[in-house]
Amino acid sequence: MRAGCQKGEIRSRPPTPYNPVLLPSVNFLCLQCERRLLRDAGETSRPCDFCGVANGVVAPDEDAVIDRCAACGHDELYFQKDFNRRTGIALVVVGSIFVPWTYGLSLLGVTILDYIVWRIVKDVIVCYECQAVHRGYPPNPRLKPFDLVIHDRHVYGAAPPGAEEGHS
Repeated sequence: MRAGCQKGEIRSRPPTPYNPVLLPSVNFLCLQCERRLLRDAGETSRPCDFCGVANGVVAPDEDAVIDRCAACGHDELYFQKDFNRRTGIALVVVGSIFVPWTYGLSLLGVTILDYIVWRIVKDVIVCYECQAVHRGYPPNPRLKPFDLVIHDRHVYGAAPPGAEEGHS
């Protein structure tokens, strides 16, 4: 059973590696042990699965438009593709390694593969404050892609000099 299933709950189809159940969910860090936790849409709050510390995180309903973080309540969010960055970098490195033997065609192949993945992979909504990931929810047209200036304000307290120009 996937974490978050209630005892006796029946899903329409069992999750398998080739046929996963993709319920909207929120992935967030426990404030105590900093382990990644998952809450499916509509699931009630419960203590951390690892350290037992209570938290009040409840994932929004499946059709909710996300405008605040479910984990911390913050309202500055952004969207990004739900793709593992390390995998993307590994593809570019492998393509680069084969350049001498493929006369650069390996990089063209990686570029085409990157475009196909970009078209297929869905967006996730991420909180600037706590980095919670809201996966499987409908897109919010008011959200924008990642902005380094906003990120720097949250991480460092201020953006680098001159970076604030043109930002609100």
